[in-house]
Amino acid sequence: MTRKIIDNLLFVGLAGLFGGYIYYSVNNQWDWRAQVAVYAGAALVVLYIAFNFARVRAAFSGRAGKYGTTALTVAILVIGILALLNFLNFRHHKRVDLSANKEFELSDQSQKVVKNLKEPIQIIGFYTDDSGAGQFQNLMKEYRYISAKVQSQVVDPQKDPGRVQQYSIQRNGQVVLVNGPRTEIVDQVDEEKITNALIKITRKGEKVVYFLTGHGEKGINDTGARGFSGVREAITKQNYQAKEYNLAQENKLPDDASVIVSAGPKVDFFPNEVELLKKYLEGGGKFLLLADPQTEFKAPDFLATYGVSLSGKLVIDASGIGQFLNLGPAVPLVADYGDHPITKELGNVMSFFPSAQNIKQVSSSAGYQTTKLFSTSRQSWAETKFEGGGEVAYNEGQDERGPLDLGVAATKSAPGGESVPGADKPPIKESRVVVIGDSDFASNAYARAASNLDVMLNSVSWLAEDADLIAVRPKQAENRMVNLSFQQSKLIFWGMVILLPLATLGAGIGVWWRRR
Repeated sequence: MTRKIIDNLLFVGLAGLFGGYIYYSVNNQWDWRAQVAVYAGAALVVLYIAFNFARVRAAFSGRAGKYGTTALTVAILVIGILALLNFLNFRHHKRVDLSANKEFELSDQSQKVVKNLKEPIQIIGFYTDDSGAGQFQNLMKEYRYISAKVQSQVVDPQKDPGRVQQYSIQRNGQVVLVNGPRTEIVDQVDEEKITNALIKITRKGEKVVYFLTGHGEKGINDTGARGFSGVREAITKQNYQAKEYNLAQENKLPDDASVIVSAGPKVDFFPNEVELLKKYLEGGGKFLLLADPQTEFKAPDFLATYGVSLSGKLVIDASGIGQFLNLGPAVPLVADYGDHPITKELGNVMSFFPSAQNIKQVSSSAGYQTTKLFSTSRQSWAETKFEGGGEVAYNEGQDERGPLDLGVAATKSAPGGESVPGADKPPIKESRVVVIGDSDFASNAYARAASNLDVMLNSVSWLAEDADLIAVRPKQAENRMVNLSFQQSKLIFWGMVILLPLATLGAGIGVWWRRR
């Protein structure tokens, strides 16, 4: 009996070593469970060798022992190499999403937000069913892959009513994000909602974006096709406040303004408004202007201060994209983005601008530095005389040949901001201006198309100095369903289910008949 126990020490010891290694590999944690299994297994192996030292030495002596020792050494080396590769795989894991629109990995914006987390965030999903819990866990794996600061847990509301009451959970499927005393509840497991909730609970306070009114601008409460209600909802999800503001009536700029936006003004600013905006920008303010062509808004002197000029000409795109979108030739397509934080994350994702004018970079009277954001293709031009309807053609000597800039950013260092203790120089912050020659691209009718909304939101985030929000937002999963007619379904059935198996069977019978 004692001999059998001693002989089993080896098998139990090896099982402990293997089990501890597997536990560590799966959970990536060197906790007390893994330590007990490995150390106990190693101790049992040592005991086995001590009790059977003569047998072990005899087994490794002689000709057979030498061959056995060589084979064992090779086996140990192979196992060691595999173990090392597995260890490196868990420590330096890399995944690649080869799908068309990267639908199986987090968007650029989500990855930026998660990478910049400063403290651990707990995400708790409340589920009574395994399917919902599985979907939640799959999404959480993507977040945890980016940062270990994301911690997730599934709670059954029926088994843990205390947690339900603690976080005011109302129904099955809700998710709560916890950052210390701050919590945010999400009603649906969705990357965009989870990321927006992360932004809310990790940022202190809300920045305010003011949309000017009184010059014919698009309204952020207008839910029509030309309204900006979609933009308001999108920037609100990113922890901004969006408010309308009549500068002429108030005769002052709000003290809490992070960004001032004028979306599609039809007339010029009043002189007092121009002075207020200039003073605001001199102190490091941020201004976004979306200026449509064929309006009375020109503001040449005001814009020249920042190195920008509006051409007033309608940009025509001969690439045919307008016909594809059922909008005509006055819809320039943009795929050429400049080297700027607003556009560098867009990559090859195209955007389009219905009824746009080109922007020119001129010498700034105030010392602003300008940078191109995006431009049209060589198949476009700025039409000098566009009367609407009919065919348009490029006229040499009159029209301006593309590529044409549709967006320009201007910057200048400005004194201001909080003082730095011990600093000899006054603190510096940056005055920023973005001018885009169209406002319709961000309207409710077109904002969700291509990367139009990303252009708008990236502009606001750059102006608000929120670098981690400048990215491509989560996209909706594409519908890849293939719809077949009855005849097509019938053809596939007869071809794949009937004819192909019969052909294989017939070929097999033919080969057998020839060889018999």
